[in-house]
Amino acid sequence: MFRVALVYPYFRTRSQTEMLFPPLGLASLTSQLRRRHIDTKIFDCTFGTLSQLRLDLLAYQPDIVGVHIMVTLSSNAERVARMVRSDLPNCALVAGGPLPTLYPERFSRSFDLVFRGEADLSFPRFCADLSQAVGPSANISQLPLQGYAGLFIDRDGTRVRNPTVHHTEAELADFPPPDRREFDHARYQQAWEQADGSKTTSILTTLGCPFSCDFCSRPVFGSIFRRRNLDQVFEEIDQICSLGYDSLWIADDNFTLDHRHLMEFCQRITARNLRWSCLSRVTGLDRATTGLMKESGCRRVYLGLETGSQATLQLMNKKATVDEGVQAVDLFHQTGIEVAAFLIVGYPGETVASIEETFRFALSLPLDQVSFNVPFPLPGSPLYDRVSGLDRDKDWEEENEATFVYDTEFDPAWLRGRIQQTLRAFSEKRR
Repeated sequence: MFRVALVYPYFRTRSQTEMLFPPLGLASLTSQLRRRHIDTKIFDCTFGTLSQLRLDLLAYQPDIVGVHIMVTLSSNAERVARMVRSDLPNCALVAGGPLPTLYPERFSRSFDLVFRGEADLSFPRFCADLSQAVGPSANISQLPLQGYAGLFIDRDGTRVRNPTVHHTEAELADFPPPDRREFDHARYQQAWEQADGSKTTSILTTLGCPFSCDFCSRPVFGSIFRRRNLDQVFEEIDQICSLGYDSLWIADDNFTLDHRHLMEFCQRITARNLRWSCLSRVTGLDRATTGLMKESGCRRVYLGLETGSQATLQLMNKKATVDEGVQAVDLFHQTGIEVAAFLIVGYPGETVASIEETFRFALSLPLDQVSFNVPFPLPGSPLYDRVSGLDRDKDWEEENEATFVYDTEFDPAWLRGRIQQTLRAFSEKRR
């Protein structure tokens, strides 16, 4: 029997800022593969170890191993690749996710092939075709390689560089819901209950971001904003509830961008008595909108305020003002929705004075949670191309680590100390 293993190489760090969610991308691929009657298994490493993954893969004996890779997972992914090469030498190794989408050449050294961008349709079709190919499973050259969107190969004399695609809203409407059966839901729910008393999991209702922030990279979903069919979204929500979850993290980059989509979601979710949280821009909001969000179960919003300096916001190409950020915080706070803020300090081109302005800004606002990070130049962002002395192979070892990966004009020790001082002051203020 032809088998496909999908690996999520995240091993729990127990960082204070961890937010644990099953990998939705692999769950979506699993649905598409099983729709084609391909034996598929997800290997979610969140609660496991590399040695356990090795035993599980050996027991499964897959023909293809696909590995999902983000910036903070690249070292783990390389370790998984070396292990698979050693223990399953006839297996085809496939890299996918944000980082291979941006730098497929880098992963061609360790993987047989890379699928870039939205591979929900092309990767399952490749697997189906390979399962029917004559000869050993790794004999990829028999396939119509130019026909798989996003495929990249540069090994053993074979060179393929197919363009990526972004699926239309009509195509998305035909997608089956993510197959969540492989995940250890009890462990995920236990982790969330210990963190904040909820049983939270994630869902996507829109894809893509039309903005161009200097520090941001959108390698997979790109700049084309698309909405999922809300009938399908709520079918998925009903499945989530049946698994024992009572709270949603809406992982959209721009959940509040489309007012009509947001309003319909709020109206429909009210009857399900679920709590939910989301990311939001600071613009385009009013009291009627935030009131409906509160009534429908929204308990917290996360705002990318980024800085208290208007000059630094312009450096970031944020397309928002400090005053708009203040107004958004006040609006949600007055509505009774908790507000969390993301802030960046030490941005290239800013000053010590603007950094101190950001610390004062954070302490002046009625926030329920705040996090400070130093810039992490994401591959594919303008910031990534602009900084000097960048260590392209360095990962943060844990979430939201305040470590520079490039040459900075600021003293990292001083900055980390000021972050800790401000967080202590914030905690005192909250008490």
